[in-house]
Amino acid sequence: MNRICFRYACGKELRYLSHLDLLRLFQRALRRAGLPLAYTLGFSPRLRLSLAAPLPVGVTASREYGEIALAKPVAPRIFCRRLEKQLPKGLLLTGVALVPEGAPPLAATVNAALYHAAWNSSRPAPPEALLQSSLDKLFAKPEIMIRRFGKRGKIISKNIRPYIFSAGLLPVEQGPQLRLLLQVGSKGGVSPFRFLEQLALEDEYTGGEQCWRIHRQGLYIYRDTLIDPFPEGGEIISGQENFSKL
Repeated sequence: MNRICFRYACGKELRYLSHLDLLRLFQRALRRAGLPLAYTLGFSPRLRLSLAAPLPVGVTASREYGEIALAKPVAPRIFCRRLEKQLPKGLLLTGVALVPEGAPPLAATVNAALYHAAWNSSRPAPPEALLQSSLDKLFAKPEIMIRRFGKRGKIISKNIRPYIFSAGLLPVEQGPQLRLLLQVGSKGGVSPFRFLEQLALEDEYTGGEQCWRIHRQGLYIYRDTLIDPFPEGGEIISGQENFSKL
C-alpha cells in the first residue's frame, strides 16, 4: 500500500461547499477515475482519504492538500491524468507526489493557514488608519473571547488569542486587504470570519454584514517560519494562472 499526496485549488464555483461535501466530491471522483483505492477494514469499509484541514464555507483557496492510500503503486503523473478528468469546474489539481514511507499524515502536521481578506462591499471601505488601530487594540488584549455553540446547543466562551499567529495590512492600492496567519488542525484553530468579527468596525462600514472576501493562500507547517508541506520530488501541474479563484 502506498500513499499519494495531491495539492489542489478551489475556486469561486465551489466556495459554498462544506468540508464533508468536498470530501464526498473527491471520493466519487477517485472511484470514477478507476484507481486502485485502499479501504479500511470492518463492516463499513471507507476510503483511506483525508483532507489536510477543512476549508471554511465561502472561502476560495490556492494550495490545499489531500492524501489517499492506494492498494497498488500508481505513478503521480498517471494518478493526476485519471483524477483531473473527473473533477468539476472550480477544482484544479496543482501537484501530486508520493508520500515517503513512515511520514506522518498531513492532517497531523499542517497547523497554519494563510489568508488574504479583501474588502468586498458597496459600502465605503474603512480607512487603513482605522483598521490598523483596530488590529492594535485587538492584539493588546491578553484574551480574545468569542461565544459559540457547544454540545447540545450550550453556548460556551472560547479564547481565540492562542490561535492567531499574526495579522496585518497588505500594501495595496485598491481597497484594504489583510494578511491573516491562523492556526488550524487537531489542536484547535479559528475561522477567519470569526477573527474579522473581532475588529469591531462601526456599522457605518459594515452595517452588520460580512464585507470581506476571503482567499486561503495556502496551508503550511508553522515552526517559526512557514514550511511547504508538499513532498519533495512531486509532480507540479501548471495551469493555475487561468484559474478563477475570487
